[in-house]
Amino acid sequence: MTQVVLELHLHQPWRLGRFRYLDLGSGRSYFDHARNLEIFRTVADRSYRPTLDRLLGLLDESDEFRFSLSVTGTFLEQARDAAPDVVERLRALVGTGRVGLVAETYYHSLAFLLPPPELREEVELHRELLRQTFHRDPRTLRMTELAYSDSLARFAEARGFRAMLAEGWPAILHGNSPTYRYCAVTAPTLTLLMRHFPLSDDIAFRFSARDWSEYPLTSEKFAQWLASTPGDFIGLFMDFETFGEHQPAESGILEFLTHLPDAVRTHPGLSWATVDEAAQGPPRDTVASPTVVTWADEQRDLGAWLGNDLQKSAFEAAQKVGRLVRLTEDPDLWTDWRRLLTSDHFYYMYVGNNASDRRVHQYFSNYPNPFDAYANYMNALTDLRRRALAATGAPA
Repeated sequence: MTQVVLELHLHQPWRLGRFRYLDLGSGRSYFDHARNLEIFRTVADRSYRPTLDRLLGLLDESDEFRFSLSVTGTFLEQARDAAPDVVERLRALVGTGRVGLVAETYYHSLAFLLPPPELREEVELHRELLRQTFHRDPRTLRMTELAYSDSLARFAEARGFRAMLAEGWPAILHGNSPTYRYCAVTAPTLTLLMRHFPLSDDIAFRFSARDWSEYPLTSEKFAQWLASTPGDFIGLFMDFETFGEHQPAESGILEFLTHLPDAVRTHPGLSWATVDEAAQGPPRDTVASPTVVTWADEQRDLGAWLGNDLQKSAFEAAQKVGRLVRLTEDPDLWTDWRRLLTSDHFYYMYVGNNASDRRVHQYFSNYPNPFDAYANYMNALTDLRRRALAATGAPA
């Protein structure tokens, strides 16, 4: 029996408003609160509400159907202000007992690249948020954009997680299939669940591509592909906004989702599972990944956030400001700094030669170009540094 493991990721960053050099010391917020909530409400209408309602309906209709969610802290913060009914829908889903929850960094940040204790603190903040919101203690961990390495596996094992999600990238699998359970060389008690990126991307990226040889993709066709894929499980990990936002409703994506459980049911060799359920069972082999692998961009490395001098400069400056913030006891400084660590800010600064990667970065960015993203970010960070220095009593 091969388990179908659908894992949907919910995230919205706190986007920066325009913060000019002349705004330093003005006391203005770095984040455009009204604009962020406006964006959230728009996506809620297009994606969150209709998809959550369909998923709840599928759970009501079938005792076999189940899936998993990862929900960032910044998403829940905005949902509570912009669309509290979305939080209630999420609670209803988790309350069925057939929706798994996945832990990650609260701010969907690059904390995994910082010295301790930032990563530990962000993961614990997120776990506590999930406990308070959903009364669940997640046992599976994912890093921002499925970042994975040997050292991150050790971290996950040390924090008591039983499983971790990773990109099923050939460079670390060495010819093995991503559809089997593995464990890390550095963390033998931690089960690795790999994303099957071709099948995941057939839905997330290619579904509405009319020049795709498999267009149109029907639930019956996709279920047949699943049934012909051997393994313990098939990891379909993607952004929640795939349904209704990245793939608009008029593409038929919601109908595809609605009919998928019935299509899967026609294949007796397939079943549904949450991430925790899929992690049960012995690993097939070990996986070694001395460097970080992610699901972002063609190279699946850190280039999406740290691939050019703009990004590296911004991240190095953020680390330095963080050391000052940690000397203070001002919760507003800590919150602003951690919101500035959110990976999206560095994602907007991408400058690369790969046209397809560049299009994806531009799709998500609210800036006309990466240089404006960098300048705006650095102005906000400079102001945060001034505030941190004032709080510690040090000269500017």
